[in-house]
Amino acid sequence: MNLQLILKRAVMGALLMVPALCMAWGAVAANADSGTHTSTGYGSASEAEQAAVKGCEKMGLPCYVLIEAANGGAFVVYVGKDGYHAAYARNPGEANNLAKVGCRKNYKACELRTAAWDEGAVWLAVANSDGGSWVRYNITDPVEAQKQAMTDCKSKSSAPNTCAIVGNDAHKGHVAIAASERVKLSYIAVATGREAAAAGAMKGCAELPGKPDDCKVTQRVSNDESLPTPNAMKALAAQAEKNRDARKRVKSSAPVQTARTTSRTTEHYTCETTCTNASCVSRFGDGKILRWTAQMKHDGFKWALDTSNCGR
Repeated sequence: MNLQLILKRAVMGALLMVPALCMAWGAVAANADSGTHTSTGYGSASEAEQAAVKGCEKMGLPCYVLIEAANGGAFVVYVGKDGYHAAYARNPGEANNLAKVGCRKNYKACELRTAAWDEGAVWLAVANSDGGSWVRYNITDPVEAQKQAMTDCKSKSSAPNTCAIVGNDAHKGHVAIAASERVKLSYIAVATGREAAAAGAMKGCAELPGKPDDCKVTQRVSNDESLPTPNAMKALAAQAEKNRDARKRVKSSAPVQTARTTSRTTEHYTCETTCTNASCVSRFGDGKILRWTAQMKHDGFKWALDTSNCGR
């Protein structure tokens, strides 16, 4: 849910602590014979990919990255006789449907094999001006958080030409404002912890011109916690585990070939990608078809073809 708030006048507002801008990344790595491994909650795509490959290769065979995505959602993998289909979407049901339909479209005897949830992250951004400050929070895209905060400031501030994003970034965390009635000034602080933000605001306020001694925290804004695992995702994960356990009790079929397909749904586009070795074709929701060649990428352990994106 996107939320906005106008903060009380915050002349001389400044940033005390800037938490690192980060995204929650997840990835799925696979080997045709040994299976898949999903990693979630990492600070970068490369970290998520390395963790997925490392976890997958613990099963004894080399692995490649099947799909990666950022900032909260469901990873689902269906396995057929001749290949995999991996999908990512914010909604578990949508991810499951994309993976199932994609697998059945390309392969036979498809079965749910992996289902994992990435808790993701949400951001807030503060736009400060001589005429007041505005914050947007609980937004899943850091760039969008900054854009919305600046739009609010420029359209509503009495001094729109002075609008600027506090800290030049969006943040995961908390905002606090401490104000002094005596000097009629206030101070904005952003920090990863709620109390740290308040302490930073109080410290900054006390150091404003005139060294006011009557500062007090007047406003706080906080992002929600990371997205909890939906019940629908828990049900998919339980079914995937059941299918994997059943698979262990029967003799393995012929090895899966190198073909693999992926589906990805983000706030910006939807695509389905099919790759045979390095030759890939991505089909987008608007009907556009992109043919591209996957490039070699080092995952921290070895060089391998990166077929995890949509050719973008």
